[in-house]
Amino acid sequence: MSVEFPGRPLLFVAHPDDETLACGGMLQRLPQSLVVFATDGAAPGYGCERKFGSLKAYSDLRFNEASSALAHIPNASFQRLSKPDGSYFIELHLFEELPAAAISLRQIVQSFSPDAIISHAYEGAHMDHDACSFLAFHVAAALSLVCYEFPLYWLNARKQVVRQRFRDADLVGSGKLHDAATDVLEWRLSEAEIECKRRMLAEYDTQQGTVSAFETGSERMRLAASTSESFSIALCRSYMYQERRPRFYHTHRHRLSAKALLKKFAEFEDWQQRRPDWRRSW
Repeated sequence: MSVEFPGRPLLFVAHPDDETLACGGMLQRLPQSLVVFATDGAAPGYGCERKFGSLKAYSDLRFNEASSALAHIPNASFQRLSKPDGSYFIELHLFEELPAAAISLRQIVQSFSPDAIISHAYEGAHMDHDACSFLAFHVAAALSLVCYEFPLYWLNARKQVVRQRFRDADLVGSGKLHDAATDVLEWRLSEAEIECKRRMLAEYDTQQGTVSAFETGSERMRLAASTSESFSIALCRSYMYQERRPRFYHTHRHRLSAKALLKKFAEFEDWQQRRPDWRRSW
């Protein structure tokens, strides 16, 4: 199946700024698009409440930034996943509530009626990114939609950050990941598109230390895997994670085993098998 540029995609990302980093140029080329954010963007336990007054205040600020960023693009809008009680999924804890997140995403997808879902590639770097990749795959499969993936960042064997390149070039042929390297769709942004993308990124004042490290001149995506086999393989040893507020904020000491994420993936697939209506229209 060849890679074709979607005309009315739904872009599903973990946090505010992910959409601009990965697809800020593409969004400018679309007549209409919807960005769906998976989490509240305010991970507990890392001191954000001390700097911004509360985690809610920090989350609200991040979504105000997202609103300002997407305002640079005509006909771009966003929604947020929500739980049955109306609350939002907490950053770094999305993997704990995959069925509820999948139901929320499915409802938004059915309402928007996109021709494709675009989301994170499974990279083994950020737990929320990988959870989004997993959710996008399963919701797209349930609704018979094309699913695309984009790269954001991962760590190579020397623990160096690799940004905006698919990580499986060294895994293709090993049986660990699907071979889609020849099907990558890459596009160069025009000077006007680059300038607009830079203005969008500038709206993310709280994330400047992160977004400044990414290039703005090109973007890429490809078709996602056609089976869920990749999601049974750990691509890292552990992920950043914090369950409760520590006495001191040494974030490098707070990790969660990748096996815990894979266990939640497996639990979701068991849940899905028990839902005979999952692949039918609701």
